[in-house]
Amino acid sequence: MSEPNLIQGDTTSGATKQREPHHLRRVLIIWAILSILGIVVVVAFTGFVLPAPASDIGTSSNFTLLLLTALAVPVAMFVFVFLAYSMIVFRVKERPTEDGAFLKPRPMLQIGWMSITGALCLFLLIWGLFGFYQNTVAASANPLIVQVTGQQWLWTFYYPQYGVSSQGQELDLPVNRAVQFNVTSKDVLHGFSIRSLGVRIDANPGQTTTIPAFTPTQIGNYSV
Repeated sequence: MSEPNLIQGDTTSGATKQREPHHLRRVLIIWAILSILGIVVVVAFTGFVLPAPASDIGTSSNFTLLLLTALAVPVAMFVFVFLAYSMIVFRVKERPTEDGAFLKPRPMLQIGWMSITGALCLFLLIWGLFGFYQNTVAASANPLIVQVTGQQWLWTFYYPQYGVSSQGQELDLPVNRAVQFNVTSKDVLHGFSIRSLGVRIDANPGQTTTIPAFTPTQIGNYSV
């Protein structure tokens, strides 16, 4: 005859035994609450961190960064909450003398895990392809061409349509005219970025990378 399950109030040898709490449910509740709070904080404070957009792709670039950061909050919280809960709830003072309980994989848990991670990867792929398509379709027929060359420790900007060049951190661009960067490097890998304009690309030695044309919309001084 099988032994009945013990619940709160059952006694054995005068000692009261309580049912083990549902740890997974606790962790998921904590994870959901912290994820919601984290997303609210990200949405509320991103506007104070990101620079004001100064081009047609700057706005979409800021929104993409906000969206991906918000999506990263639940993923990061999933790791942090499970780790912190395990360290606090299952901590022991002495060195363990035996292995933990054997974990048996559950098919539905594996399917759910693969489905969620696969959906996130597919979403990122579609979002990136859609953004690339938008930039390609919106490209101007007569953009201002700027050849950007990185070297230690300065940039060279050459305007082939005008036959002039400049060195250093000074880059002059017209407002409300499409601009196209052709970026390369003379020595090592460099990172070419104008955050307010939504421009960010690597300068690779011996290789020229073309950034789809964009249009500056705000007059001002922006960091390269």
